[in-house]
Amino acid sequence: MRVSTAYFTQRGLTSILEQQARLADIQEQVSSGKRILKPSDDPSGSAQILRLEQALSVTNQYQRNAGNALNRLTLEESTLDSVQDSLIRIREIAIQGANPIIGNTERLALAQEVRERLNELVSLGNTKDANQEYLFSGYKVTTKPFTEAADGTFVYSGDQGQRSLQISSGRQMMDSNSGNDVFVNVKNGNGTFQTNANVLNGGTGVFDVGQVVDPTAYVTDTYTITIGGTPGNLTYGVTGVASGVVIAAGTAFSDGGSIQFNGIQTGITGAPVAGDTFTISPSTTQDMFTSVQNLVTALETTTSSPAGQSDILNLLNPSLSEIDLAFDNITRIRTSVGARLKTIDDQINVNEGFKIEMASTLSKVRDLDIAEAAVELQSRLIALEAAQTTYTRIQGLSLFDHI
Repeated sequence: MRVSTAYFTQRGLTSILEQQARLADIQEQVSSGKRILKPSDDPSGSAQILRLEQALSVTNQYQRNAGNALNRLTLEESTLDSVQDSLIRIREIAIQGANPIIGNTERLALAQEVRERLNELVSLGNTKDANQEYLFSGYKVTTKPFTEAADGTFVYSGDQGQRSLQISSGRQMMDSNSGNDVFVNVKNGNGTFQTNANVLNGGTGVFDVGQVVDPTAYVTDTYTITIGGTPGNLTYGVTGVASGVVIAAGTAFSDGGSIQFNGIQTGITGAPVAGDTFTISPSTTQDMFTSVQNLVTALETTTSSPAGQSDILNLLNPSLSEIDLAFDNITRIRTSVGARLKTIDDQINVNEGFKIEMASTLSKVRDLDIAEAAVELQSRLIALEAAQTTYTRIQGLSLFDHI
């Protein structure tokens, strides 16, 4: 078979172009550091790379979500700490105000400090995060949660929602608590019932906030304790709106003595007079700010008589109990926040470990072995040089050189 000079030339050029293409491929791989530059290089590996990159992208989003939740919960924990600091100081003031030796001027000064603390609490309730979103508005993050109405009451304009962020494929985490849960949903009185002394009482009886000593015997009802008898020989009776007569009228009364019925224990100190009444009714929900405002009202009450002093104490005692309940509620929420912070920290560590593992697998599939690539590059350079040398020598051959 005869082979033409044109055929030799074409084959030589083709070989050079093929070697150049292979050399260009390995040069591109070396410059990018990647083994797979297009799906055709390794279809199976390309599909695996896509899956791993998607998984890394999703995990990175989980990490961003976890970071956002961590920031908001850290801010909430700090805010609740400040709330408790204010409540501690308010409680100290309430105890000072209950001291019978201080006068109206001192109580008014204490009332002024409590009012400042109240403003501080409202401000803390309206805390914003770094994105200028309200922390305690529930889902309504652009709505200011707490405002004081013209009549002195406090209005919550948020909702009861709790935003959740996905921090892993199977875990969501709430990034805050609603203002309703933190500041509004608190019981008054002692948490089960509230005690009130009639403002028209003529004696100096101070009503204890009481407690439930036997939950199994407790009957939810509104009870009235009525004082009877004569000075030095006082009596009392207890009746319930639904329960009827619980303790018959004429039962001997003693200053500071225990009054027990239907699982309730309370007492009256001081010197009430016949006709004085004291009421026990089921606790209702009362926001923290109203409880503090009631304390301000009690401290601003002026008096110059023993009966007036007992009226102040009958206002202060429930306020003190309600502040304790508000403090306990904040403690409950801080415990929940702390648990969520710990969970998020743990999940961030898990996510980071997962990212490292996926990145390692991705590197093995996608990245180039530099040492192996260097050998391959050298091999292709040699092949190209050989093809070029061969082509040059063949091109130099001619039959006329031998004539």
